[in-house]
Amino acid sequence: MKITTIYFSATYTTKRVVEAVAKNLSSEIKVYDITNDTSTDEVAISADELVIVGVPVYAGRVPAMAAVRLRRFRGNNTPAVVVAVYGNRHYDDAVLELHDIMTEQGFCTVSAGAFIAQHSIFPKVGKARPDAEDISDIKAFAEKSAALVAKGFGGISLPGNRPYKVPGGIPIWPTASKKCTACGACARLCPTGAIDPESPKGVNKTKCIKCGRCIVVCPTKARRFYGIKYSLAAARFNSAFAARRGNEMWFAE
Repeated sequence: MKITTIYFSATYTTKRVVEAVAKNLSSEIKVYDITNDTSTDEVAISADELVIVGVPVYAGRVPAMAAVRLRRFRGNNTPAVVVAVYGNRHYDDAVLELHDIMTEQGFCTVSAGAFIAQHSIFPKVGKARPDAEDISDIKAFAEKSAALVAKGFGGISLPGNRPYKVPGGIPIWPTASKKCTACGACARLCPTGAIDPESPKGVNKTKCIKCGRCIVVCPTKARRFYGIKYSLAAARFNSAFAARRGNEMWFAE
């Protein structure tokens, strides 16, 4: 089976989940990492391939930037596995929204999964996930998805609401500490160009989507979320969402 993977993965956990699904299905995999890809060239994917598409959940939605970048991919009744990766709070409308985007682009959803990963803003929540138990779930998900593609499938029912929820957030942004060496790694890899290469310790608050990319790519671990507002929000969030959530999966009939 020819497989194409498409993912937006600022902190690399969505990439890890999508790769875990794909490697259980084929060794022939074409990869589109759209995290920093600004291309607008249309990519046509034939009906005899399988697409695995993954995004992180930001405030219960598909990241707006990912939604835009996904729309350059065009299927031809191409089967698709849709994956939303979230930080142990909830996926809200993201799974449904991702399915809707892919349907509009000519893909047919064979299965969908909402998988847990370490939270990108409050890393104590979902820490070290996906773990071995999650990977086992992903393997079973991949195998059942492949079986459905082989025998044929119909429609799929997914949780969520239309219209989708309005994203919210708190006024916090990642900035650098004295450990910052101004190496520019964060500026080069920021998906939105929110960090000035000439002054990388700060952040453009208008452009920043709080994805955590700059934090995970910093070689000196100088960047993180700071401040009283962050500390208060973290305390509430860590307490509310400490309990382990399970992964959820849906399959076409």
